[in-house]
Amino acid sequence: MAARLKALVDRRAMRRLHGLLGFWLCLVLGWLCLFGTLTTIGHELDWLVRPALRVGVPDGVVPGTYVSWGRMEATIRDRYPDWTLQRITLPQGSRFAAEARMIAAQGQPRLVYIDPYRAIVTGDGGRDTIQSTLRQLHRQFHLPNVGDVNVGIYLSTPFALILLFMLVSGLVIYPQFWRGLFRLRLRHGIGPLLNDLHRLVAGWSLWFLLAISLTGMWYFAERLLYDLGTSLEPPAPKATLSAAAALPLDELTALTQAAFPELRIAAVYFPRRNGDALRFDGQAGNLMVRDRANKVYLDPKTGAVLGVERIAGQGFWPRWRATVNPLHFGDFAGIWSRLVWFLFGGGLTALVFSGAWMYWRALRQQRDLARRRRARRHASA
Repeated sequence: MAARLKALVDRRAMRRLHGLLGFWLCLVLGWLCLFGTLTTIGHELDWLVRPALRVGVPDGVVPGTYVSWGRMEATIRDRYPDWTLQRITLPQGSRFAAEARMIAAQGQPRLVYIDPYRAIVTGDGGRDTIQSTLRQLHRQFHLPNVGDVNVGIYLSTPFALILLFMLVSGLVIYPQFWRGLFRLRLRHGIGPLLNDLHRLVAGWSLWFLLAISLTGMWYFAERLLYDLGTSLEPPAPKATLSAAAALPLDELTALTQAAFPELRIAAVYFPRRNGDALRFDGQAGNLMVRDRANKVYLDPKTGAVLGVERIAGQGFWPRWRATVNPLHFGDFAGIWSRLVWFLFGGGLTALVFSGAWMYWRALRQQRDLARRRRARRHASA
C-alpha cells in the first residue's frame, strides 16, 4: 500500500513538473522545434525562391547522371576567373543545381549554381539562404559569436536535456502509453480530444524524441570540447609546398576512385593555401552517415594519395559522430527521409504548444473550482 501511495505521489509530482516546464519553456522549445522542422525542407524552400537552383533533366539523360567534376570546375573558373573556388557539392536532388562556394574578388562569400547536366552556370547569390537562416535560428538563435565563443549553441543545446526529461516524465505519467496509440475521442469535447491527440502524437514520436534529445546533447558536448581545445577530428594531411600547377580535377578524381573504389563522391574541397590537400567526400554504402565520414586526401600538384578515411570498421564514437547530423535532421535518404523528419518535427512542435495549452487550461479549471468553493462557503456562512 505504501509503495502504491509513493508511486502515486511521484507520478503526481512528475505530472506537475512535466506541465510546469512545458508551460514556462514552451516559447523557447517551440522556437527550436519549429525552426528545426523547417530546416529539414530548407533546400526545397530555397529551390522555390531561387530560380538558379532549378534545372531540368535533358531528354534521354538518366536523372542524377551528371557531367564530370572537371567540367563543372572549368565552367565555374571560366565564368568567375577572379573569384576563389572553395568547394563544389552535388545537387540535393535530380532537379537541383550543383553548388559552388566561392569568395568574390571583393571578399564577399558567394554561392554559384551550376547545371550539372549541361555544365552551365545558372546564376549566383549570397550565402544567406533560407536553409542557412533556418539552421542558424534553430542552432543558435541566430546570435553572433562573443569572441571565439558560440554563445547561441550553449543557449540552445541544453534544451535537449529538457526534451529528454519531458520524454521520461511522460513515460512515468503514462506508463501504459501504448493504450493511447490508437485512441481518439472525437465526440467528447475539445479537452478530451486534445489530451488524446497529445498522447497519440507523443506515443508515436518516442523514438524521434529520443533521437533529437541525444543528438542535441551531443552538440553541446562536442562544442564544449572544441572550445576547450579538444578536436575530435584527426588533422588533415599536408601536401608538399610547390609552385607547380595543380593537376586536372578529372585526373585527381580518377586517382581518388582508384584509391577508394566504392566512394560515391558528393563534394570536392579545394586547397585554400599552398600546402593544403585536395579533399573528396562522399558515401560508401554506410547507413545514415554524413558525407565527410568517408574521404580521400590528395596532393593537388602530384596526385599522391595522402590519406583515405573509411567510416566502416571504425569504433563506436567515430561512427556516432558521423551519424549525429543525419539522425538529427533526417538528411540521409534524400527528400523522403527529410519529409519523415518534417512530419515528426511538426508533431513535436504541436506537442510543445498543445501541452502548454492543456496545462494552462487545467490551471484555469482549478482556479474556477476554487472560486466556486469559496463562493459556496461564503453563501453558507
